[in-house]
Amino acid sequence: MKRIIQALALCIILTACGKDAQKDKVTTLEAEVMTIHDEVMPQMEDIMTLKSQLSKKIQSIDSMQNVGISSNTLAEQRIKAVDINQRLNDSDKLMMDWMHGYQGDSAKKLQPAEAVAYFEKEREKILLVKQTTVKSIQEAKTFLE
Repeated sequence: MKRIIQALALCIILTACGKDAQKDKVTTLEAEVMTIHDEVMPQMEDIMTLKSQLSKKIQSIDSMQNVGISSNTLAEQRIKAVDINQRLNDSDKLMMDWMHGYQGDSAKKLQPAEAVAYFEKEREKILLVKQTTVKSIQEAKTFLE
C-alpha cells in the first residue's frame, strides 16, 4: 500500500512539473513573439517614409515623361519604383493583418499544449512579417540611393 501511495505521489509530482514546464514554454514563446513584433513595429514608420519618397520619385518620372523626356531607363525606373512601393504596402498589410489576428490573451487561457502550438504558429507568422519588412525596406533604400 505504501508503494502505491509513493507511485501515485510521484505521478502527481511529475504531472505538475510537466504542466509547469509547458506554462514556462508558453510564457517564453509569447515573450519571443512580442519581442519580434516590437522589433518590427517601429519599421512601419520607415515604410511610410519610404513610400512617400517613392511616390515623389514616381511623380518626378511622370513629370519628365509629360514634358516629352522619355527613355527606357525612365520607364524601367518607374516600373521598379511601383513594384517596390507595392512590396512596402504588402509588408505593412502583413503587419496589420497579423496584429488584428493575434489573440495572445485568449491563447494563454488554452490548455498549455494548445497555447504552445498557438504561439509557435504566431512566431512563424511574425517572423515572416519581419523578413518581408526588412527585405522591402532594404530594396527601397537601395533603389532610392
